[in-house]
This record gives sequence, structure tokens and C-alpha cells, in this order.
Amino acid sequence: MSSIYDSGKSALDELIEWAESNAVGDKRNEATTRLHLIDKLLIDVLRWPRANIRAEEKAGTGWIDYALGSPATQLIVEAKREGIHFELPAGIGTGIHKIENLTIGDKGKSLKDALTQVAEYAARNGVAPAGVTNGHQLVLFIAARMDGVPPLKGRALVFPSLADMRADFRLLWDNASASGVDAKVLHSTVSLLEAPPPEPLSMHLVNYPGSKRRNSLQSGLDILGELFLEDVTRLEELRKDFLRECYASSGALSQYAEVSKQILRTRYALLNEEDGPDVSPIEGKKGLNQHLTQDMLAAAAARRPIVLLGDVGVGKTTFIQRLVHVDAEELFDKAISLYIDFGSSTTLTRIDSHVIEESIRQLRENYDADIEDASFVEAVHHGALNRFERGVVGRLKDIDPVAYEKEKINLLRRAVEDRAGHLKASLEHLRSNWRRQLVIFLDNIDQRSSEDQEQVFLIANELAQTWPATVFVTLRPETFYRSSRSGTLSGYQARVFTIAPPRADVMLQRRVDFALGQLRTTGRLGSFPANVTVDSESLEVFLEILAENFRSNDNLLALIDNLAGGNMRLALTFVTGFIGSGHIDTAKMIRIFQESGRYTVPLHEFLRALLFGDGVYYDPQSSPIANLFRITQPDGREHFLLPLLLSQAQILGERVGDEGYVSAESLFEFSQNLGFDIGQVTNALDYAVEKRLLDTAPRHSGETPRLHYRITTVGAYTTRVLLAYFAYVDAMLVDTPIVDDQYRNLIKDDHTLPERVTRSEYFRLYLDRQWSKVKDSGLPWRWSDTSEKLSADIRRVGRKADPQAWNY
Repeated sequence: MSSIYDSGKSALDELIEWAESNAVGDKRNEATTRLHLIDKLLIDVLRWPRANIRAEEKAGTGWIDYALGSPATQLIVEAKREGIHFELPAGIGTGIHKIENLTIGDKGKSLKDALTQVAEYAARNGVAPAGVTNGHQLVLFIAARMDGVPPLKGRALVFPSLADMRADFRLLWDNASASGVDAKVLHSTVSLLEAPPPEPLSMHLVNYPGSKRRNSLQSGLDILGELFLEDVTRLEELRKDFLRECYASSGALSQYAEVSKQILRTRYALLNEEDGPDVSPIEGKKGLNQHLTQDMLAAAAARRPIVLLGDVGVGKTTFIQRLVHVDAEELFDKAISLYIDFGSSTTLTRIDSHVIEESIRQLRENYDADIEDASFVEAVHHGALNRFERGVVGRLKDIDPVAYEKEKINLLRRAVEDRAGHLKASLEHLRSNWRRQLVIFLDNIDQRSSEDQEQVFLIANELAQTWPATVFVTLRPETFYRSSRSGTLSGYQARVFTIAPPRADVMLQRRVDFALGQLRTTGRLGSFPANVTVDSESLEVFLEILAENFRSNDNLLALIDNLAGGNMRLALTFVTGFIGSGHIDTAKMIRIFQESGRYTVPLHEFLRALLFGDGVYYDPQSSPIANLFRITQPDGREHFLLPLLLSQAQILGERVGDEGYVSAESLFEFSQNLGFDIGQVTNALDYAVEKRLLDTAPRHSGETPRLHYRITTVGAYTTRVLLAYFAYVDAMLVDTPIVDDQYRNLIKDDHTLPERVTRSEYFRLYLDRQWSKVKDSGLPWRWSDTSEKLSADIRRVGRKADPQAWNY
């Protein structure tokens, strides 16, 4: 930073010298002033990158002279010709001054007009810091405020001349340079602290988020549901049956997704860029990609790993198990297969040693090959022993047999202590003597950091290069893409297969049918002791309810499919959480099904189980569902920023056809044109990525990676569907700050259904009032449309809760 800072200071010295020797009074027009003075001040002195400066941008009926920053505009500067001298009150020097004192009377009119003009541009574009300059003088202030104070009632940082800028260069740099503006130094300089939004209701609840009690039936169902739907996959006795009956092929496009099929189809398309890796889908219309088995046989000779790419939860582990035990069973029956699971070990400190120790353990337990057995060690290192015997120490054999044996033992001990070398030699020995191919799977590293994933890839590459093995490694697509472009993986050309998620509805149907079959046939699972069974009529009835709904309840399937977003592990967690949830009337469901033979799960029942989990109230930290109404500033318009951003990302993404990705610049421009500032937009985008509402990826334009976003089914469904549901709003209003005192006092900790319906209607009316502050023209999403749907759903619930009060 110091070199940039020093360069800026030197550039200011040169600018002052040039300006003094080229003084032209008031003859230099605005364009020339900008060329000779202001451009140099911004680019050379304050070190704004030229690529991040846009000139003459349209703003309403006017034009912004300088819009600085990328991907978002961070500073707006209004340029005046050199002859327009901002006449400051006598004695005013560099420092902080009240704007009203600077703009009094006729002498202050030129500065007041300039400040008013740039404030209008700033408010229209959601840019807080702004400045006006004629090349010699500079006035900086906060032009877009969220505290209700008019910008010209605030304070400004004034530099009366270039010499004053040089005299207090640190003050100029901290407040007007690219790094200073990014750090929001000007806010504190002019004593404008960003006010937080009011506290939400949740901050005033003593037992928030609380713990929802379960009755004995719900507790039992919770345990049994996890047993039959999740633990069944880990039972050795049922493995082949499970993989045959429950495996859902990847790549089938969802019929429930709230995004276009083009976006689903191009999930991994960014990997197929020019000069990228050789990428193929793992499965096609005719089943398993034939190149996979061919590559598996040739990979050891080619000395490169096979990469299986897939998002978290898409079924990479299940695919591997199916490959080993079903699809390529004959091949793997003749192979030594080592499966290294990085997901089951939560305290890995040395990833390489985990690979070695797990390999040794599996050889011993699965193949009865104890590579630390003395006779096995002697067989592996037979060549080294022969060389030892022919060497100098070997002469001890006849002279001192005891000393000879000790030296021999020390030789073998050192060989075994070299864990990696001994394992490699052991595998070569087994492969040669058993005449079996060696296959190693490095799996579940995708649940760890990008750095861990890169380290495992390097281990996979080293194993493929130096061991007599075919090596598979699973990674997340974004990690592989980023690292193969500019990181650890950039020097390697791996063979890559992509695994797309299966359809959630197909996966769930097969899983529940399998669990039902096991329960009805034996009432037990294979690993149970022979005299232990699971006798649960309630669980069987509940699974029958789920089975029926997974075949015909489109609304329920759409919710699960969209909110899982391709993560089958998460979809299954949704179901197991619902089975034992304390937020549903389990006994009622079972009774209705037993009486009528049918029970259609209402969307709101399943939704409540997801929204609240084990809590009494909605907790944004634990719930898989995002709060789209959240705000970071006391600005009621911000309640709609996330839905607007998500809708804009979807519209642009489905229009441009670039795998659905849209640039960060386009989203910032859209939001700032609505008057949202960079902090609000940055926070919203970060939250959207954290909550899986948006995917993000670096897209390359030439040599420079630019951040791009793509809508997910989670983001599209939450915006299009959930926002109009009473159940969603009823949960979110507890977690949402309310900026209007009148309505904040109406939102209370209510628990009866009639009271909750009433407060939800108040919340809707509050949002209607805040929406009136948004420029409702040509937007991709409108709260007024959602509000109508929400009003109808609130009335529907209200009529059930209190028919007299809501009978209209």
C-alpha cells in the first residue's frame, strides 16, 4: 500500500507543478479541466484504476461525470470547469465543515448547486460518498443517507486547493482514494455512523429460539425414521439390494424446478471452456458412460487420476457404491478396492497420513493382508534383503549370526516405519502376486474447505503417478474450476466426469418404498440381533402416507425438489425431520389415513417442519429456509432487495443463455439504480450465496476473472412461491426488523392461530407501505403482486381460525 500511497503523493506534486505553470484562469472549459486536472487527480493521485472509472453515465435527465468503482459504483464525482471557483467563507481551510455554512447566500450558490446535483445522482444510484471538484478544489460528503437527514444538512470534507490537498495528503488519501472509499472512511470523517435497523421481535424473546417438545409418538417416529431412511444405506447386509432398488440415475431434469431447464442442463457447463479439462457426464441416456470403465482400466497406465465432479449431496458416494457393487461388480470382484472417506473423520490434521493409515487398515480387514506381518514384510522387501545379504553387513551371517539378525530386523523395521514407502511396495507386491488391479477412491472431501480439496487432489495425482493404481477423487465443481484455472490444479490435465443430481421425487419414492418393504417383510434390518425387530405400526402408516404423497402430491414434491436444490442428502434430511417434527399433528395424520386410506400432506405442514426445526421460533442460523425480508439498514425498501435481486438474476440469466450466469456488475447497477447502496447490495448477495439462493463462480474475460451469479431453484422458489404463504410470513416476521414504529408495536409474541393470522396481516400492510417507497416501474418482481396472493392465503387461514372475523 505504501508504494501506491507514495506514488500518489508524488503524482500530486507533479500535478501542482504542472497546474502552476499552465494556469489559464477561467478559459479552461469543463472537458479540458477534466482532461488536464481531474483525470490526473483521480487516476494518478488517488489511484483509482482506469478500468473502474466510467464517465458520462446516464442518470435520469442528467449525466454523471465520474462513476468510480467496480463491480459496484462506490463514488460519484461531479466535475465543474476550472473557472467555476467554489467561494468558501473567509478563513475556511482544509477540514470538516457544516454544508449549510459553506453554501450561504449568493457566494455559496455555485457550490450548493453542484452539491444538490450530485446528491440527486447519488440518491438515484444508491451511492453514499460523493464529491464535487473543479480540478483545484474538492468537497466530499455523504450524498445518500439512510438516517432521514437531508444530505445538504450534513457535513463535508473540504480541500480549498491542490496545495491544501498536498499539505494534508493522508486525509485526502484516506477519504478519497479507492482503498479509503472501500473502507468507508468518509462516513466516520464527517461523523456519519450507519444506524442499525431496529431490533426484530426475536431479540426481545427470553426463550428464543426455544425448543419444541415432542410427544412419545413423535420421538419414536423421529428415531425410527432416521433408522429406516438414512441408516439403512450403511448396512452391509442390505447394500446390494439397496443400491439396485433405490439408486436413481443422475442427470434427469426436474419437472418441478422453478428455473429454466437450460440452467439445469448447463449446471457444469462452465467447465467446458476453451483450454479446459476433458469433461464428460458420468451417465447418459443409455446408462453408465462407457468411457468411464475404459478410463478405469487405462488410468493406471496413463498415470492421471479420474475426477468425479458434483455439488455437495448429489450422490457421488452412492454412485461409487453402485459402481463397485452393481454396475461394475465383476471388475471390482477381481480388484483391490480401497475407499478413503474424508467425511467420516472430523478431526483430520494430516490428510496424507489418513490416506496411508486407512489403506493399511482396509487391506488388513477387507483382504486379510496385514502388511505389518513379519513374513509379509520379508516377502515385500525380498529384493532389499537379497542386496543386504550380498553387502558388507551380510558377512556377519557366518561370523556373528545374532548381530546379523539384528541388522536384518533393523533394516525391515526402517522399511515399515516409512509408512508411505512400505504401503506402496506392499501394493506393488499384492498386485504382482494376486494379479489384481488396484483402485483407490478418495471421497467426501467436498464437504471440507477448498484448500483441503486441493491437497487431496495433489495426493490423488501423486498416487496415480507413483502407485500401481487407478485413482478416483471427488471434488466440488467450483473448487476444480477455480483451481484448474489459477490454483493448485492448473498444471494438471485430469480426466473429469460430472455427476448431476437425480430427481428428488424419484429418489424419495424409491427410498421410502424400500424402507416399507423392509419393515413389512421382516420388521427388522439385517444388522439387528436375530431376536430384535422394529414393531412400529405408526412408522409403517407414516411411511405409507409419505409413499402416497411422493407419488401424487405435486405441491409437496415441488417444495422438496426446489429447496433441496439438487442436494439429495438435504432432501432426505427434510423428510426425516418431518417424520418426527413436533410442529405437526402426527396422531391426526395417522388417524385420517387409517380411516380413509389417504392423507394429502398440506404444504404448510411440511413447510413448518422445515422453518422451525426443533425450535419454537424461526432461527435463521439453523433453518434451511432464508428470510428474504431481512434488512441491514433502517431502510424499509430493503425488505424487497433480495427478491428483486433474485428475480433480476433469473430474468437476465435465462435471457442471455450463458449457462444462466450474470455479472456482478449488472446486479449492482440494477440495485443501485433503485437507490440501494453498495453495502446493502453486497450484504444481500453474500447472504444469497450463503443460503444457496444464488450460485457464484468466477467467469474469465481475457485474463481477469469476474464474479458472476446464477439463480438456484432455492432462490427462485423462495421468491416466487414461499413469499405468498402465511406459514412463511408467520415465521419470518419474528426475525425481521420493522422500521415503522406504529406497525412494530402491533407485532407481538402471539401463539394462538387467530392472533398469528392478525399479526401477519399487519406485517403485510406494513410491507405494502414500504413498497410504496420503491420505484415500481419495469421491475422483474413486484411486492404488490405477491401481497395480493399473500392476502388471499392469510384470509384462507383466518377463516379456519376465526370464521366470523375473516368472513369477507
